Formats: sequence, structure tokens, C-alpha cells
Amino acid sequence: MIRAREIGFGVVAVVLVVAYLSIASRIAPALTPGASPTPTPTKPIERVKVPGPSVNGTIAFAIRGDVYVLAGGGYVPLTSEGRSNQPSISPDGRTVVFARIEEIDGKRTVDGQVVPAQLRFTNVVLKDSRGGTEKVLIDGLVKIASGFHEVTWFDGPTPSPDGKRIAVVADDGHGYSDLALYDPQTGKRVALLSQGSNLADPAWSPDGQTIAVTSYTLGEPRLLVVAADGRASNPVKLGAGGEPYRPSYSPDGSWLVYTLRHEGKNDLHAVQVRGARDVALTNDGKSWNGVFSPDGKQMAFLRERDGVIDLYVMDLAEALSGGSPKTAVRLTHGEGIDGSSRPAWGA
Repeated sequence: MIRAREIGFGVVAVVLVVAYLSIASRIAPALTPGASPTPTPTKPIERVKVPGPSVNGTIAFAIRGDVYVLAGGGYVPLTSEGRSNQPSISPDGRTVVFARIEEIDGKRTVDGQVVPAQLRFTNVVLKDSRGGTEKVLIDGLVKIASGFHEVTWFDGPTPSPDGKRIAVVADDGHGYSDLALYDPQTGKRVALLSQGSNLADPAWSPDGQTIAVTSYTLGEPRLLVVAADGRASNPVKLGAGGEPYRPSYSPDGSWLVYTLRHEGKNDLHAVQVRGARDVALTNDGKSWNGVFSPDGKQMAFLRERDGVIDLYVMDLAEALSGGSPKTAVRLTHGEGIDGSSRPAWGA
């Protein structure tokens, strides 16, 4: 396990920001396709109707730093402070967990003098999908024995199917992004599933036994399936060439939908967890971050058109058994969805 070092506010802040920017500079091109500058649209502050056929269940997604929830033929904001992203949702669709960026004024020691410093970190927050009060599940700011604080940058918080653990990628300022499990009741870490790695995008299998991630540890991205008990991790065999990232399980656990970056483009694929089939689900070069619906019959994903990112849904029909998916339907109205923040779909 990585032992925490007793360091001051400023040192932690500098290391964290440098490490975070370094990681972001490597993976950002794979997460968000390039787009032409467009005027910033207005974020909705009240319920917006969804065009086209109704969507079963509840979808959580992010628009420029705020979490939104789509259900019952429309979507509403769940947060309003502009610092929340990467939502996940419980299987029953009742609760949403997300990361929120925080910044505080602190202190650090320079040449033996204590001076002011600013510190950035993220908390993992839980909120009812219908609104109401929030609860901080995991605090990214922890006071240590020296009187100073340590900070952690949490990415991709995802509750286990039974709600008893949260998988998260944690960067404590040492230059690594490791996969860890936390207890949502106590906020304490219960397992560290990697050491010295550069991981992202955790997604639980429906049985809670494995977690799929994107690994950048060796440089080029690859998909790994990590055992939740920490015993093993195995690479996913793909049938398509390119850079895979952001996997997500099907409801029955037999497929992973993932994004394949190829020749500067992004498309969605599905690969069998145990098998050799790899199916292309889109071919427009501007689609990414897919997730299955709770019944496995549809897929929600992001697509860029004319420089604006929207949320789409697609009926998979017989796509996984040799047929073709149906035409995708746009669900949002060009408000500018966060391209690096994967949507989540619950019942």
C-alpha cells in the first residue's frame, strides 16, 4: 500500500495539479473528440422535454459542470454549482453518485515560513435522483498528524451493484491514478486494487465480482478486467484496431461496450467478455461513452454534431447477434454535454 506523507498544503497542491494535468494531457484526446468552437449555449435550469419516444429508466449525465437526470420524458438539473461531473447511478435509479471539485484557502511552509496557499481536490457526493439533500461519501481533504492536510483527486466514482462499495480512481498527488474501493458508510478505503498504475473509467460487472477499467499504465490505452478481491487483472481481447477506452458492462455481464479511437475518430463497439466477437455499433466517427440500458435493449451515448455534444439513445435491435442497430435519437437540445463525463443508466 502507498504510505501517506506528511506534507504541507502548497506542496500537495503543486504535485496534485501537475500530476492531474499530466494525465489529462495524455488521455484527453482519447476522451473527447476535437470540435470547432461554437457559442456557449445556455444550461437549462428547469425541466426540459425529451423529443421522440420515451426512454425507460433514469439516465444521469453532465452538462458543463452540473449533473442532470433524465426520466419520465424530460430532464432536470440535479446540481447547480458548476463543479460536478462523472455521475453514476444505482441499479434501481434512485441515487446518483458523482465527483465534485473543491478548492480552499490553506497554508504551506516555505523557507521555514507558513504562507497562504490554495488547494484543489474532489469529494465523492451522493444525492437522490429526484433531488433533495446531498451527502459527502468520500472526502478528498483529510487532516493529518502534522496539522496540515492531504488531498486526493477522485475520478469515476461508481457504486457496486449491492451499494456496499464504491470503486474510484484515486490520485493522492504521487503521480499515480490507482483503482481503490471505499466504504460509502464510513468513507474509508477498504481495498487498493492497483499500485503505481494509471487507470480510469471504472465500471462494475452486474455480479459485483469484477471492475472493467481503461489502463494507460503502459502508454497506449487498453481495457482491463480487475477482480474486485484484488487477486488478478486480465486484458480484454479486442477484434478491432485502435485505442479502446471507457468500457461498460451489459446487464447480463456478457458484453462490454467501449469507445474505439481510430484515425482521429471515435466510434462505439461491443466486445464479448468471454468470446471473440467484436461488434461495431456506430460508424460516424463522432460517437463515444456508451452505456447499456437496464434491459440491454438500448444504448445511451454521446455524439458530436456541428461542434456541439448531445446525449443520444439507440435501439440495439439485433446488433449483438448479427443484425444492425436502429437510427439513434437525440435526447438533449444542444446545451453542450461534458464530453469526458460518461452517462449512467439505471432502472
